[in-house]
Amino acid sequence: MKCSLRIFSIFIWFLPVAQSTTQHGELCVTKWKNGHFVTEGSCQSPSTNDIVKQLKQRVYKNTWYVATNNFSYKLFHDKVSYETAQYECQKRGANLAAAGIRDPAVRSELMPLIKEAAFDTWIGLDDIQQEGKFVWKDGVTSTREKTYWFVNQPDNQGGIEDCAHFRPHYDWMLNDEPCSKHLKFFCERRN
Repeated sequence: MKCSLRIFSIFIWFLPVAQSTTQHGELCVTKWKNGHFVTEGSCQSPSTNDIVKQLKQRVYKNTWYVATNNFSYKLFHDKVSYETAQYECQKRGANLAAAGIRDPAVRSELMPLIKEAAFDTWIGLDDIQQEGKFVWKDGVTSTREKTYWFVNQPDNQGGIEDCAHFRPHYDWMLNDEPCSKHLKFFCERRN
């Protein structure tokens, strides 16, 4: 038991926190050692802010991102229908994103997370209950002027487009789409 504990301790001691290479391909590793960060290798020592930023980036990929509006957000890469996306969000105590998408400042903060999808992504906006009356998942009625629609959207093409999503080919603006289409999805939950 003592042997395996020592091996585990040695492994943790060598576990890098952040690693990169210099322009010349030399390895640069920052790790936690004896109660503080230590940089080893051929590199300039990163600032504490750089290290914290790298750690936050790692954490947000595995957890929910807390935005300035005090809601948490997460992008899911599974491609599912709108209904399934909403169900998956609800299983996590959330809804498809609404409040943060409506607010221009918060939306700007969230766009890097959404763009990480590199694919069409469901949000919580639809006109399922009444054609032409888009309602956000938190119950707020959408107005054309205050919604981030792409030019000439929503268009209800073919009479079957009731659900909104961010579309990369539309400069990450909103488009309406058939709710049965399988897209990635973006959840929001109140903290």
